[in-house]
Order: sequence, then structure tokens, then C-alpha cells
Amino acid sequence: MPLEPPLALGPFRLRVDPARVAAYARETGGDGASVPLAYPAVWLAEPSLFSVVSDLCAELDVVPVHESQSFAYDMPLVAGESYDLCVTMSREETPPRLMMAATVATPDGDSCARIETLLRLVPRAGFRSAS
Repeated sequence: MPLEPPLALGPFRLRVDPARVAAYARETGGDGASVPLAYPAVWLAEPSLFSVVSDLCAELDVVPVHESQSFAYDMPLVAGESYDLCVTMSREETPPRLMMAATVATPDGDSCARIETLLRLVPRAGFRSAS
């Protein structure tokens, strides 16, 4: 059950950085010849997006724990190209989690991909050490 209306963010113009793609491919076993399918996951750490997640988590006194992620492509991403990322975030009560639904499009508006990320919201108290 959603706790509040979804929050829409973006579009954010983000570039598929060739050096970052190469590093990501090395770390994830990619072939190095194409942009790995999970590469847009690195965009979730962009300050413009991550600051919203970290502010929400601080307000709720929770820690976000990666639960799942899915990617559906209409066309592959190209290293060196820029794309527009739009994200809609919503909270769920049971279980407590943050759902992030994103779309990736070319600057001309052509759809490239849809991404869904689920972050479980775990009470911070569970991560504190006993004093």
C-alpha cells in the first residue's frame, strides 16, 4: 500500500561515459564491446537522485538495502551518448520499501529502456552496535 503520492524526478541528462562503461564491464564480467545491460544502475548514485533517497532515509531513520532491479530495453545504450532519465519514486508500507521506476530516452524522446529498482527500507536501529 503506497504511503504517499509518487515523486517524479527529472529528466536528468546523463552521459554513458566510455571509461565508466569499461570499468563496469570489467567488474561485472561484460564483454567490453557493448554497454552492459545493468549499466544504468550506476546512474542511481548520481547526486541529483541519490540525495533524494538519502534524505528520505534519514527522515525515516532507515537504511536502503537493494532488493531487486530489472531492465527492459527498446534499444541498446551507446557509449559516449547522452540520455534523459526520468524517475518516479513511491514508498510501500508492507514490506517497507522504496520503488523506483525509471525511463531512459534519447534527447529526441525515443524510448530506450525501463528500469525498476526496489530498495528495502530497514530500520537503522538494526544496524547500530550495542553500547
